[in-house]
Amino acid sequence: MTGKDWKRWRSMSSAIRYNEQSGMVIYRSKMTYGKNRKNFRVFEAGEFVAAITQHIPEKNHQLVRYYGWYSNRSRGGRLKAERPDAGDMPSAGAAVIAVADYEPRRMPSPKWRECIKKVW
Repeated sequence: MTGKDWKRWRSMSSAIRYNEQSGMVIYRSKMTYGKNRKNFRVFEAGEFVAAITQHIPEKNHQLVRYYGWYSNRSRGGRLKAERPDAGDMPSAGAAVIAVADYEPRRMPSPKWRECIKKVW
């Protein structure tokens, strides 16, 4: 066990107590504020296992972690609104530069050109 895992286990072991004689589990919480002050709860062993495993999703089940403003769809829409697509026509005020008759200063060496062809 790493140090981080050990700290997590130690904090969980202090929060959970199992009484073998009665078969009950006592879970202590740090929630001691608000109107739902429940700093401990007593479970039967089977109920406790069901309670702690109910948050585990089924296999291949997708969780919704972000929604509203933070969802991927909303963030993507805002990003598209900020920048125009590359295929769009330029706006009326933009200058168009003709590059059809552009000639590079020199051709790359044949070895370099062949290397690029192999890669791409």
